[in-house]
Amino acid sequence: MEEVDSIILHFLRQLNINIDDEIKNINELPVHIIIESASTCLSAINPTVKVSKNLPPGISHRIEVASQIASICKDLGYKNDVGYQTFLYHNECELRQVFMFLIERLPNEGKQAPTNIQSANRKSLLKRNISNKIGEELKSIWITPCCKPNSNKIGDFGAIDTISSCSNTSLPDEQVIEKLLKIKELSKTNVSVLPNEQQSQQTEQQMTMTEPEACKINEHSNKSLKELKETSIVLRQKLDTLENDKNVMEVELSQAQKSFERADADLKNVMNILNSIGITNVEADGVAGLIEKEQMNIASLHRQSEELTSRNLSFMVEIDKITNSMNLTESERSKCRKILSTLKETAKALKEEHDKKEILGNQLKESYSKLRGGNKRSIYTKRILEIISNVDKQNMEIKKILDDTRQLQKEINSLEGQLDRCFSIADETLFRDAKKDDQAKKAYKLLALLHSECNTIVSLVNDTGTLARDIVDLEENIQTETAKRTEDTLRKIQLDLAKIQEEG
Repeated sequence: MEEVDSIILHFLRQLNINIDDEIKNINELPVHIIIESASTCLSAINPTVKVSKNLPPGISHRIEVASQIASICKDLGYKNDVGYQTFLYHNECELRQVFMFLIERLPNEGKQAPTNIQSANRKSLLKRNISNKIGEELKSIWITPCCKPNSNKIGDFGAIDTISSCSNTSLPDEQVIEKLLKIKELSKTNVSVLPNEQQSQQTEQQMTMTEPEACKINEHSNKSLKELKETSIVLRQKLDTLENDKNVMEVELSQAQKSFERADADLKNVMNILNSIGITNVEADGVAGLIEKEQMNIASLHRQSEELTSRNLSFMVEIDKITNSMNLTESERSKCRKILSTLKETAKALKEEHDKKEILGNQLKESYSKLRGGNKRSIYTKRILEIISNVDKQNMEIKKILDDTRQLQKEINSLEGQLDRCFSIADETLFRDAKKDDQAKKAYKLLALLHSECNTIVSLVNDTGTLARDIVDLEENIQTETAKRTEDTLRKIQLDLAKIQEEG
């Protein structure tokens, strides 16, 4: 509850209420600060409400102010009992609930008063667009003009874009060969340039004479190229088929090697088994003879196993009879004692863990109070969620403990039933024999005494449990009554009555 009080005090300090840093509990708050904080919370929730923040000196006026605050709280939807006494003669629990209700109804930090949004002018829109454009240009990377790509033509040279697009074009092989032959002929003619006109005429005649020959050469070269291409395609196909055959053969070879290795391993296993049995010369003894011997051994082993199973069954029947005949009362009592001892140990361990957690909680509260300065609502909401998760975990643990206790109760009930049945069986048997035998009469009397004493012990244990529960309930009631501080409130009421009498 100290964490809840610290959260409430933090929110009250945010509402500009002068609360000392030494105050860490709502119970320590004076009456004038309580009324001031309640009135400020109500004015923050509903600004139209007008409540005096200062506590008047007269007791009748004080009661009027406190009752006004209580009525406003009821109008807001507070369901619990609230009146002037909750603020003037405050109870810690009731005051905490009221402040939690008021803090929940406070407006959020993000919420603000609604403002009239005016329509924007064209000039403002234009300015906004211009500023956005300038911002985009400033954010973009500046490139110098020398680094930009050139798209202009200079003389016979084209642009870079056209060159890069032309480089990707491809010509057929026949055109390339024809152009190469022409270049070769031109190079031969350029090398043998004659200075005189006669030589030039002779060369022209030679060129005219060699043109049909060049055509024949071109045709012959084209045919040979086509034949070479066809042969290369055929050879490529043969090579592919051979490679595929090779791959298939390699796979088959690997499979054959694996099967050979498996067969070899199986043969080795068989030989090892035969050696372990004591068979070395398989060919000399004969396979049929070996099989007959093994069958005989197996039949003898089956007979021995059947005999052993029959003996085991007979022994098990005898053991069951002996165990049923034995008295289980002592073992059951020892089990109950063990269960009680384990429960006591678990209770001690839980108490120790509770004490450790309380120490840790106090340390965390101290550190939390030190780091209280710049906290916001989000931090407190996270802390509240953590507290809720811890509470859920504790509820889960409590449920587990309850389930364990229920199971133990079931086991105890079953054991009691078994004891009653055993007692009834023993009673019947001893009652039959008591008519004939004196020893049976004594045993019957002792059994009746034992049964009555066991019943008294069980009743005493149950009474101690109920008494322990009543003690815990009374301690809790005492704590709640002490938390209400009825004596302090009575003293305050007596003082106020004395003041009212003086005023009258």
